[in-house]
Amino acid sequence: MSPVIDRSCEFNAAKLDRVEPQGNGSDHRTARASFNFGDAEPEAVECLVQFLYLWDYEVVTAISGDAPDQDILREDDDYSPVTDKATTLEARLLILHAKVFTLAHMYDIPRLRELCIKKFKGVAQQQWKSSYFLDAAREAYTATPTDILEMRKAIVEIFYENRALLDESRVQAFLLGIPQLILDIALYMNKPPTSFSDQGYKWI
Repeated sequence: MSPVIDRSCEFNAAKLDRVEPQGNGSDHRTARASFNFGDAEPEAVECLVQFLYLWDYEVVTAISGDAPDQDILREDDDYSPVTDKATTLEARLLILHAKVFTLAHMYDIPRLRELCIKKFKGVAQQQWKSSYFLDAAREAYTATPTDILEMRKAIVEIFYENRALLDESRVQAFLLGIPQLILDIALYMNKPPTSFSDQGYKWI
């Protein structure tokens, strides 16, 4: 499912086999394989592992439940924040799906990448005003190479469908820090896909 993870587990298992003593003939040794996800977001790793077993993933914990609410209105914002806690938790899924997508790219799991995009779009349709949408955009544009386009395209499409975002001072300040996103939005707006088909359309 993931050639990167498979190769790493095989290597670690082989290394363990070399260094462990063989013991006597009565020992019942079980082959073990391990994989280190480094400093990846624990919730994102949990979702990846779920996918490896179930071909799907669901958030089983209240992600960042004790984290400060990023949707609190700042004085310079011209945006009315979402105050419902359940809605805010749903909005936080935007950054989680973006982080899972990053892991799916790192470990070469195309089907997980596709699933992340589907889940991300489903949340973004309702939660595009959330500051977590900007966090997801930052993840997409800083954590993956420029030729990995799926999440970037999803981000740009949300901006296109909700152009009122571009009138907000907080969004304008955010975009100044990611020039490539500004260019992608401009290119998409200049030549959006037709309503019949986007085949052959090159937006970036």
